[in-house]
Amino acid sequence: MMRFIITLVVLSFFKANSQDVHFSQFYETKALLNPSLVGYQDGNYKVQMHRKSQWESVSVPFNTFSIAFEAKELIKDISIGIQFLNDIAGDSKFSTNGMNIVIAKKTKVNTTDNISIGFLLGSYQRSIDFSDLVFNDEEIIPNRNINFIDLGIGIFHETEVNSKTTLHSGISAFHLNKPNQSLLGSNNIQLPVNSKLHASLIYYYNSYFQIKPRVYSAIQGESSEFIYGTDFNYLLANSSTETLVLRAGIFNRKKDAIISRIGIKIHNFDAMVSYDINTSSLSSASNSKGGFEFSVSYQWSVSKPIKSQEIKVCPKYL
Repeated sequence: MMRFIITLVVLSFFKANSQDVHFSQFYETKALLNPSLVGYQDGNYKVQMHRKSQWESVSVPFNTFSIAFEAKELIKDISIGIQFLNDIAGDSKFSTNGMNIVIAKKTKVNTTDNISIGFLLGSYQRSIDFSDLVFNDEEIIPNRNINFIDLGIGIFHETEVNSKTTLHSGISAFHLNKPNQSLLGSNNIQLPVNSKLHASLIYYYNSYFQIKPRVYSAIQGESSEFIYGTDFNYLLANSSTETLVLRAGIFNRKKDAIISRIGIKIHNFDAMVSYDINTSSLSSASNSKGGFEFSVSYQWSVSKPIKSQEIKVCPKYL
């Protein structure tokens, strides 16, 4: 029975607008949240790995994996990022493989405000495997995979409200070119534009404790997602050789899941683990189990050599 349900879901994909993969740790996947966020980090370079597994208690798990690299202000105020994405869903092994290249430019408006704008160019392939699916009638599907180009843009604003408070806000849009998604050879099935809004308030309660309320909204076709909650950071140690920060957060994905997360930052290394507790209409089937997710990142800086200039001696005149 479960395979029959999954088959119906897979077949509905062919006739409806498909949706994007998403992470509960949405602020850890900059290229998918807002291209203009690339380069907003302490170190010159950053590498990050991200993985999510969900619906294991209901069916074959849906697994999403991402690895990204960022170079901050590689050319003047321009930062560059690259992301590789792999997503495999259900019995049909419906997979999405892609690569995103991001260019972002940060501009200092005044002493309290910064604005960044970013552009994304992506190349994707989607494919399906029918070997584990059962059909009552023979299905003729001409294509087992499709390739498409993706375009995205984002704008990010950072403002220092006062000495203890900083406000971040951004807006982004993906699939501006509305790429074709049909495996049936039709040109009428397009990937809808995915519009996203996000904001966070960074408040320093004292020199050790930081509070980060966050809100995130995404609309794509007839689907929508709304997440709100708060992160808490506690600084245990801070010196030139060691930084130790404990991180925790609780979020709500409206009508879908409660997201709890905990992490640690040790100098340049950062790790975060989260779990989705399902609260949707599927909670009875899933026993409220949702998805396990973790991310790890490492960032570093490279000292740029100072160019020595030859001292020119002025000639002596009589």
